[in-house]
Amino acid sequence: MPEPSASLAWLLLLTGLRIGELLALRWQNVDLEHGVLRVTQTLYDGVFDSPKTQRSKRSVPLGAKSIEILSARKSADANPEALVFATRTGTPLERHNLVNRQLKPTLKKLGLVGVSWHWLRHVNATLLDGVGTPLGTVQALLGHTSSEITREVYLHSIPADARAAVQKVEDLLIGPKWTQVVEIPKTGSTLIQ
Repeated sequence: MPEPSASLAWLLLLTGLRIGELLALRWQNVDLEHGVLRVTQTLYDGVFDSPKTQRSKRSVPLGAKSIEILSARKSADANPEALVFATRTGTPLERHNLVNRQLKPTLKKLGLVGVSWHWLRHVNATLLDGVGTPLGTVQALLGHTSSEITREVYLHSIPADARAAVQKVEDLLIGPKWTQVVEIPKTGSTLIQ
């Protein structure tokens, strides 16, 4: 995928930010040394605004890949007020243009349908859940006011996790029973499990 959409997609997947939060991000809110960014604004149709809710104003930790992507975009003399993602003239990028000119053509080549910037936020939440992140932490990272929204709307089943869960139940029901007597091979003694 061409830039800046490749970097945007990676950061949306890695951080769970809303596209408007990422497009409104300014260098003064990015701390690469400590690996954190602060969400203080959002951008929608060229208009800067406060984030969606009070909980949406948050700090989001950055992993190594996110720091690498952001570091590559930052010039040595970057103005702290400058947008991280901007046009050549410094104006905000337009999410719909990026979708139509860069995201959709790439997805079409890959045969993917139904993918949007917001879909990448859902992927982030689902992967956080899949690696065992507590619900409250997922909620805080996404900036949700309610854990019910996080759980009911953003967390999706991962097929491999579903298969593993079914296998665990089957192993529990059909596998060895705790009351079986097992002979210990070398000593010939028995052990009740």
